Amino acid sequence: MTAYGGVLLVATAQDPDHHHYPLAFGVVDGENNESWFWFLEKLKSRIPDGPKIVFVSDRNFSLLMAIAMLYPLSHHGHCIYHLSQNVKGKFIGVNKAICAKKFRQCARGYTEAEFLQLYGDFSSTYPSARLYLVEHTEIKHWARCYFPGEKYNLDTSNVVEPINGVLENARNYSLLQMIDAIIEKMIEWFAKHRKASAEISTTQKMVPFVEKELHKTCKEAKLLVVNELNCYRLEYSVIGSDGLQYVVNLRSKTCSCKQSDINKYPCVHAVAAAREAKEEGDPEIQLHDLCSKYYWIELWVLAYSRTIYPVPHSCQWIVPEDTMKRLILPPDYDVKQGRRQEKRYASVGEDRDKGGKKKSKKPTGTSEWLDNDGDQN
Repeated sequence: MTAYGGVLLVATAQDPDHHHYPLAFGVVDGENNESWFWFLEKLKSRIPDGPKIVFVSDRNFSLLMAIAMLYPLSHHGHCIYHLSQNVKGKFIGVNKAICAKKFRQCARGYTEAEFLQLYGDFSSTYPSARLYLVEHTEIKHWARCYFPGEKYNLDTSNVVEPINGVLENARNYSLLQMIDAIIEKMIEWFAKHRKASAEISTTQKMVPFVEKELHKTCKEAKLLVVNELNCYRLEYSVIGSDGLQYVVNLRSKTCSCKQSDINKYPCVHAVAAAREAKEEGDPEIQLHDLCSKYYWIELWVLAYSRTIYPVPHSCQWIVPEDTMKRLILPPDYDVKQGRRQEKRYASVGEDRDKGGKKKSKKPTGTSEWLDNDGDQN
């Protein structure tokens, strides 16, 4: 919430190197049908609807309605962190933190078999939680293995929290000064990541995040047993470190563990199969070819190729005369007694202490926090 009663709405994505990538922001009078419709209508003027568009959010009713109306071709995933807080709130006399953690483990299962095993155990232990999920959600909106769209590693909307933290001081300004401060921060982030992407060696094909992941994966892949199934289709059988057998298809960039399919870069089994193919003399197989182009350096560079310009001082504006004659008054705003709310409004089920403040928690994942440089890590 801003110092003058408005609500700051933010839409953010993730760049190829897993940094937050703000797309749009706006100040509205509240989170209602009209404000979310206006915000997404403006967003749609720059990012059109399509089946590759994915939204991840808490289940704000007005937001869900606006997405359904303006982005009917897109896919919408529920934030599993917020949903886990809703789920654990249905219990009395049990360890709610463990309940929430078990739910998130279910949601993050890569294969249907893994999900059914985890969800079956969860349902037996927490039958009320399962009933809540059945009555209020559809599995395809929160279970990774059933989600119809491509959301890569993103399964929470907790990026809102760190962005709120970064912009905390800006929210104390009047509207125009706040917008200037936000743009200034965006310029800083873009300049930093633009420079980082430009300094990468021309021999490096993938962004640093994926390079590090594959470097770690290669060590384990060397120890796995690989058998060729079909040299024409580049299909291989790989015995994982868990003793289970996985089938890898290098041509379709898939593995039966589903991690390659969902994360869009090769899992340990795919890396092991690629090593085997290369030893057999197949010149076509390169690790970067097994990654989504989204993770290629050239796409990272392209993401920051445009310039964000600061808004000139008002004395430099050229305003049409008919606009100058228009009188636009700010909305009525009653200053409430007591301390002004500075944090975002909590979703249903989130923990609050007796004073009404959200309980602080140690960050648990790369998608939950954002430092002052716009990083997730």
